[in-house]
Parts: sequence; structure tokens; C-alpha cells
Amino acid sequence: MNAVDNTISGGEFGTAIQARYATVTQHFHGAVTPPRVPRMRPPAPEGFVDRDPVCAALDELSGRRAVRTSVQVVAITGLPGVGKSGVLAHWAAADGREEDFPGGTFYADLSPRGRLSPSDPASVLRTFVGALGTPRSEMPADEDALAVHFRWLTSDRPCLVLLDGVVNPAQVPHLLPGHPAGMVVLTSRQRLSGLRSLDMPRPDYLPLDALDDDNCARLLLGSAGREETVDGAELRTVVRVLAGLPLAARIAGALADDPLGGGLTELARQLTDPPSLVKELAVPDGEAVGPAFAMAYEALDEDGARTFRALGVHPTTDMADELVEALAGGGADGRRVRRALLEAHLLEPASRGRCRMNGLIHAYARELARREPDARAATEDFLADWYLRRAAAAELLLSPRWHHGAVFARPELLSGVFDSREQALDAMERDRENVAVVIERACAAGRYDTVCQLVEALHGFFFRHKHHALWIEACRSAVEAAGHLQGTLAPARMHYELAFALIDRGSPQDLAEAESHYGRSLALAREAAHARTESSALEGLGQVAARQGRPLEALDRFREALRALGDTDHPRGRVLLEYHQGQAAGAAGQHEEAARLLLSAARRFAALPVPDRHNEAKSLLRYGRARLAADRPDEALPRLEEALGILAGLDAPKDEADAYLARGDAHAADGRAERARADWESALGLFRRLGSIEVGQAARRLAGPAQGQE
Repeated sequence: MNAVDNTISGGEFGTAIQARYATVTQHFHGAVTPPRVPRMRPPAPEGFVDRDPVCAALDELSGRRAVRTSVQVVAITGLPGVGKSGVLAHWAAADGREEDFPGGTFYADLSPRGRLSPSDPASVLRTFVGALGTPRSEMPADEDALAVHFRWLTSDRPCLVLLDGVVNPAQVPHLLPGHPAGMVVLTSRQRLSGLRSLDMPRPDYLPLDALDDDNCARLLLGSAGREETVDGAELRTVVRVLAGLPLAARIAGALADDPLGGGLTELARQLTDPPSLVKELAVPDGEAVGPAFAMAYEALDEDGARTFRALGVHPTTDMADELVEALAGGGADGRRVRRALLEAHLLEPASRGRCRMNGLIHAYARELARREPDARAATEDFLADWYLRRAAAAELLLSPRWHHGAVFARPELLSGVFDSREQALDAMERDRENVAVVIERACAAGRYDTVCQLVEALHGFFFRHKHHALWIEACRSAVEAAGHLQGTLAPARMHYELAFALIDRGSPQDLAEAESHYGRSLALAREAAHARTESSALEGLGQVAARQGRPLEALDRFREALRALGDTDHPRGRVLLEYHQGQAAGAAGQHEEAARLLLSAARRFAALPVPDRHNEAKSLLRYGRARLAADRPDEALPRLEEALGILAGLDAPKDEADAYLARGDAHAADGRAERARADWESALGLFRRLGSIEVGQAARRLAGPAQGQE
């Protein structure tokens, strides 16, 4: 058949049917040898574990073939070493599989020499056609004709085609069999999204994830010839390093079984922070993890390879899409590179707007980055600046307070990073561990000003989401960093930040340490003649006194803080001090004065140029408590309702829990036990979610006599 005029000449021909992939054409010279039934499947792997969901999905797709009008194509995709070939061979070897495919089983490795030298579909077709009995002398010469001949030979009965290591979508279409109930199962390190655009049946995709720790341990122990019940610290250490990759687990098992290697104990020691983790996972003269990763890495273009190495410098394996794109240059180039890394399974999509890197692949990228110290240092700087801008953009949305850091000098440069407070809080929540490591590294690298600015920029996020251990650790780094900077204002601000975090956590030891840091901040602020910071430090000392049961001393400190402001234009600071005076007055038993100050503060917070809804709600909450202390639940309830209405639109779960607790108390005092229980249960749920020590407060109320009232 000629592609130009569709004429047939020379030789003998069977039926000619010209629909592209649904039908076939026979072209042969002389007699046709009856087709044989090839069984070319690879051997099933020993010690196969897990993968039940993927195998079940393959079974389900295979079971639908009888009603299909075209070949079923399934792509098993995943990162290097995740076990795609093992799944392919295991599923193909299942009992009854030959009966499912009476036309035979065909297998080909489409990248035996690596991704850069993919197999030619024509050579694969010659192998398939030869296995069916066609002599090489009678095979069509060109690839299109070979594909037609293969489809004709496989058009009578369903067959199974297994294509391992597909490199690009163009390798697949010519290898499809002819019977509509046939099935093609392929594996690839690429996502092969381009298959959808080709003139062939639409494929189904089955992404293969890493093994969980239990199954990874089973595979390791099976490969080592050990009992599956073996457990211990060494095994857990090794399994964590393997990051769920079956290839790595099998290699680790072989190393653990090596009589010259020292067993699991020595392997665990070798894999704990070695010079090259990937190099350690190699069997002498046998399998190794590194080459599998290298093939994927070497197939990247220059931009992709540079970005991959940069991601090895990133603190963790989880990151925002925007960061990957920024490391690749941003814009269209950044999106292209991120897509290429995802297609190569060197990155995996995580939650919306984020991606992750397998732990072993991240270790490989980190080792590549270590070979270029200058580029690594530049990437460290880039990451610190990127996270600083992101944290500062979030801080501007979360807090109207005054900021000292230079990054806040031009707020217009921080606009557009986040669309809302909720988005900013969510982003910072996901990146909190990354930022903590960035601060630690920046401090070690002498980027002291960046450390101080980052800690200031994280204030609003940590204040809402707490994470006190991370917060306080970051603040301690900032106090150390500020000591290396010129002047006394930066140290004053960082001592203030640390004291604020400590008092927010609030243990007796924290309060004592906070008092010390507020005192140091006060002395440094006075030396710098900085009224705002002096006032803030005095405010903090007042809060410590109040928390330690010295309300009259606290009132004096708050009044002193107000005087320290002088004529400084700081309306929000003045309202905050009124709020604190109200709290201290209530603690001193001056309930009417407390109510007056707190209600005034609530209205003034709402009237600020940028209304402070969070502190407005807190003022109303404290007002409600003050009225409860004065036995006026009827006056407390409306303001507590108002506070909860405001908090419902904020992300401040601790304050919301406190408000539910107080409203429950007001209901109980007014004789409404069922409403009280409902509020206390809401408070208990929020406290539990936060891991708060206030859980006991709600639990004791729920266990008390109010449950039998009404």
C-alpha cells in the first residue's frame, strides 16, 4: 500500500483495511507461517510487597476489555527506583493471566541503554513480529508497514503488550496490537502526558507512590533473608533513609546480608549522615541507586538541571510551586522547568500549589549541589531572600504593628504575594519548617540582618498559630544575630521578640525569662532613644507582672509605657495600653473600671485607620469576663456573642476557644446548662486541636454539676 495513492502492487495481499489503529492490513510474500503464541513476559520479582491498589486497578481495567472498541492502554508512572517494572512483571505473572490474553504476551525494554538512547519502535516491532513467526526476510522494511503487519498478526485474539521504560510518547502508537480487547501496559519515569494528544486510544494513568515504612521494612528484610518480625532502632533508621523506594530497599537488604558488611547495625551507621548517601546505597559489582537517578537528571536541559541542583539546597523535600518556578527564573521559563521536573518524576505534586521531592532524590540533588560551592551559596542567599519577602508579605496582611526591618520600608513591593490573610496563613503554615531551617542556616552563614528581619516578619503568623518551640528557637537565633549588628535598636527589638514569644507560651519559667529579656530590651531601647521600643518593653514588663499575680504593679507599668510614648504618633499602641490596663484593673478587683477600659479599647480598636479586629474581639472577650466576675452574665453575653462573631472571620483558634469557654460560663451563670455544654464542647475541641494546656479547663466544666441543670 502506498501512502500517496493507496494502490497495492507486487506480492500477495490479504484483506486491506485502512482505518488507522482500529484495523489492520496484511502484506506478505509467499505463504504465511501460522502465528505462534509468544509468552515474552519478564520474570516476576521475588519478595514482592504491597501494590495491591495498583494491581487491583489493572485487574479492573483488564476486566472491561470485552466491551471496548479499541485497545486498552495503561501507563504506570513514577520516580526512578519506585518499582514500576516490578509491578509490571508481578501483575503479568498472576495466575490466569495467559488465559486472559490467548493471543500471547509481548515484552520490550524501550530504554535498555538509558533515556538518552531510547529503543527504536521498528526494532521492537521486528522482535514482536518475529516472535509471531514471520521470517525476517518477509518483514516489511519501514516502521509504518511493520506496525500494520503487527496489528494484523494480533487482530484475531487479544494479547498483552508490556512496554518497560518508555521514554517518550512517540514510542508507543506503533506498538499497539490489533484486537480491540488487547491491552498495553507501559512504565515510564515520565508522566507521558503527551500520550493524550496522539492518534491512539486514550490512556489510563496509574501513578506509583513510594512504599510506606512497614512495607519498605518487609522488602528490606526479605531481601536480606531475615524474619519479617525483626524490628529495632537500626531497622527504623535505615527505612527512614530509603524513602520508600523498592530499589533502595532491595539494595539495603543485600548490603545487610553481606557477610563482610556488618549487618543492619553497620548499615544504619553508614547511612546516618554519610558524605554521600546515594553512593552508600550500592551493592559491589551490582545494583545502585545513583545510576537510576543520574539517568533522569542527565536527561534534563540546562535550566532544569540547574533548578534540580538548587532544590537540593532547599531545607526540606516540600516546597511551594512558586519557589520552584522562581529558582528556574520565574515566568514562562519557571513554569516550563517545573513542569519538566514533574514530568520526569523528579518532583511530585503534593497539595494544591505545592510539590515535594522524594527523600533519596533530594539527597541526590543535595550531593550534586555540594559539587558547586559558589552556586550553592548563591542559592542559600536566594532562598533566604525569597522566604523573607514571603514572610513579610504575610506579616503586612496579618498585623498592622510598626516594623523595624528594611524589608517593610517599601510595602508596595510586597503586594500581590498573597490574595488574602487566609492564604498567607496557610502558606506560612506549610512553610514553617522550611523557614526555621532558613533562619538557622542564615545565622550560621553570618546573614544576621536577614535573620532579624525574618523573625520580625514571622511575628503575626506565630502569634496566631503558636508553634512555640519553633517560634522561640527562631527568636533565640535572632537575639544572637542581633548581637553582631551595629547599634542597639536591633538587639532591643530581638530581645523584645523573644520575650513576647516566651510570655505567649506562658509557663512560670517562660515568664521569668521573658521578664529578663523585656528588661534588656528596655535598657537597649533607652540607649537607642527609641520611644516605641521603650514603650513596648514596659508594656511587656506590665504583662509579666499581671501574669505573675501583681496587677497593681502591672497597672503602673502600663501607665509608664503610655508616658514613654510622649508625642509619638502611635494610636494603636495607645489603645493596646488601655486594653492592658483594663485587664490589670479586672485582676485587681476593679471590675467597673476594667469594664470601662475594655469596652473603650474595643471601640477604639475598631475605629483605627486600619481596624484591628483581632484585638477588638479580645477586648470584648475580656470585657465579658470582667462582667462575669461582677456577676453580670446578662451584660457579658452580648459582648461575647460579638467577639465570637468577629473571631469566626479570623484565624485565631486559641482566642475563639477562650471565647466559647467564657460564653459557656455566661450561659451556665444564667441557668442555660445545655447551651453552656455546647460552648464548652466547642472550646474543648479547639483546645485539643491546638494541644493547649487549657483542655483541662473545658473538661472540668463539662464534668461539673452544670450538666445536670436546666
